[in-house]
Amino acid sequence: MKAYSPQAYLFLIVLGFVWGSSFILIKIGLRNFTPIEVAAMRLLSAGVVLLPIFIGWYSQAKKKNFKWFVLSGLLGSGLPAFMFAFAQTKLSSSITGSLNAMTPLFALLVGLLVFKLEVNWTKWLGVLSGLIGALMLILLKSGAQVSGDLKYAAVVVCAAMFYGININIIKQKFAESRPMVIAAFPTVFMSVPALAILLSDGFFTKYNFTGAHLQSLIAVCTLGIVGTALALVAFNRLIQMTNAVFSSFTTYLIPVIALFWGMMDGEQVNLWQIVGLFFILGGVLLVNKKS
Repeated sequence: MKAYSPQAYLFLIVLGFVWGSSFILIKIGLRNFTPIEVAAMRLLSAGVVLLPIFIGWYSQAKKKNFKWFVLSGLLGSGLPAFMFAFAQTKLSSSITGSLNAMTPLFALLVGLLVFKLEVNWTKWLGVLSGLIGALMLILLKSGAQVSGDLKYAAVVVCAAMFYGININIIKQKFAESRPMVIAAFPTVFMSVPALAILLSDGFFTKYNFTGAHLQSLIAVCTLGIVGTALALVAFNRLIQMTNAVFSSFTTYLIPVIALFWGMMDGEQVNLWQIVGLFFILGGVLLVNKKS
């Protein structure tokens, strides 16, 4: 691997830790709020933090890109926020984090099918390895029993697919845009319907936000501010400092951190989960391998 600055490696490690911690924060939020409330509050808090950037760059942003900003917001943060929260009502945070590691595999498939990228046999092998690993996580539990939570795992896989589509949108449509603009505009656009959802739900008046509710609120706001808003800006900065391949190594750290937090919270991690995770990460390694 090319030698990069210590700052680049620090960014990589911190991002892996932050995004890997997202799933345990969702779990804490779900202890006292509904999945819709967790997702909407996550998006709103992220949008509020990035609003100054949105306002500062609004007049200079290319209006032709606005439709792509909205689509990027839907696929890169809006829909996945609700999908992950829904899925974690049944799935453990560790399994959710492991399945999320399939994002680079979907990025490759979308690039191939939609943008006609050239793909060699090594990358196809990586996709196959990732799919095998995902099936292990979805279908097998301790004692090789079939899991009844298939539809919830499928939601996570679908969210990872949306992330993969969004990566291609950013590469193809925002090549000339500033990283902070790429982070701010889609996120702020998604915070508007999120606020409408929370207001219609009476979120700000039906809870007193003390004790356990305050703990969940802090977890969700941390998820939005640090895990969504600031992490997106940092990730785009990391790509500027290095390249997309180096930045993608956050994918290897995220499920490891998710597993760690899951075990710390008392979740059971079995052999099939570890083997499935290795298949997924091996697939990501093959997908990122240079031709």
